[in-house]
Amino acid sequence: MTGTGNAAERSKRYFQFETTSYNFSVNLSSGLANAFALRVLNLDILDIGILTSTRIFTYALSQLPGVFFASYIKRNRKLLWSIGGALNRIGLSMSILSVLLPYPYNFEYLLGLTTLTQFAGGIAGVAAGDLLGDLVSLEEAAGFWARINKLNYVAIASSMLTGTLVFLTIRNLLEAYTVVYLASLVAAVFSTAMLLSIRDPGHRNDGNGIAPSLNNSRSKNSRVPSISNSASKYLALQLVFSYSVNIPAPFWDYLVLNVLGGNEVVILFKNMTGLMVKFFTIDFWKKRLNLRGSRRTMSLGMATTSLVPVAYITVPNSWMTVLAEAYSGFAWSSLDLTGALYTFYITPSEERPVFISLLNLSSNLIASAASFTGSVIAGLTGLVYAPFMISSVLRVISSGVAYRFAPEVVNNNSNKLG
Repeated sequence: MTGTGNAAERSKRYFQFETTSYNFSVNLSSGLANAFALRVLNLDILDIGILTSTRIFTYALSQLPGVFFASYIKRNRKLLWSIGGALNRIGLSMSILSVLLPYPYNFEYLLGLTTLTQFAGGIAGVAAGDLLGDLVSLEEAAGFWARINKLNYVAIASSMLTGTLVFLTIRNLLEAYTVVYLASLVAAVFSTAMLLSIRDPGHRNDGNGIAPSLNNSRSKNSRVPSISNSASKYLALQLVFSYSVNIPAPFWDYLVLNVLGGNEVVILFKNMTGLMVKFFTIDFWKKRLNLRGSRRTMSLGMATTSLVPVAYITVPNSWMTVLAEAYSGFAWSSLDLTGALYTFYITPSEERPVFISLLNLSSNLIASAASFTGSVIAGLTGLVYAPFMISSVLRVISSGVAYRFAPEVVNNNSNKLG
């Protein structure tokens, strides 16, 4: 193997450590952000709403540089990933410092920190996606991203378990949150060190063999962002599916707590169960992908998720949602895998930053709109189950649209992926 090949393999190993420690750190810190603000800082529900909306809006705003300054991001992608990634993961663990400030300064501190970390993380995500699309070849994509997803599932579940053990062991809330955020900081620093060790492999010139390259003169001279027809189809499909999925978004935990009489332990346990099922079933979807291709696998995955809302509204008690979430993990592991393939390989390399930015920007905006729609439907009908049923039907429709119109990333006859 050449020196370049060795460097690429080392970077892939560093990335495995980087992404697992990143997911552990961020899920430990951001997963408890609202509870920390409510129970330790005594912020009110309006403050929490402002922080949440700021988080979504700032992340969406961070995607605009990827649309309009894609060439700059491509030239400086490793630098942007390193700086933005460090600010994002280390910054989130600094939320604990807000306890040193009185109200409203603690709220203003969190608001500023949220804005900084989300904007930095959004830009870093675009830069990272572009680099990773060149670091990992299409031939090894299915196996590589299946392995990465499995590692991330374990990392997220471990962060939940860590938080649970801390709060069971330490009764003082402030001390418990201090330990949690300290653990998040340690993981964030380690993750940043791994990130800095990843090398940029340089750009692929063939677009990974997925779609025809842009006309060079148009790519250099046009000021209007553009993506290929295949990428446009996938983007439109994802918006339809994202809307379908997020209609009941405000009500998953509400259903467990307020309708089925569950508690935080049920929510934590069911979420960990879903992650573990993903870990053990993603290889099933990897085999399906190699056998049937990306279009059919994605379509089947979408159809399979349509039963998740039905499962939630038909279970007799809160603990049975654990089984519903186990099924959800099986269904969603398919889309975790195909999502990585489409995101990184549906476009030629030169289009990738624009595409990832547009995908993230539009998905967040459509998810926000769908969530609001679900709230309106539940309010008008007086039935919390209504958004779940509508979501189920729309997911089936999305699956049919995907089967008919989705582009193909994997060539079944000539491109078996490792």
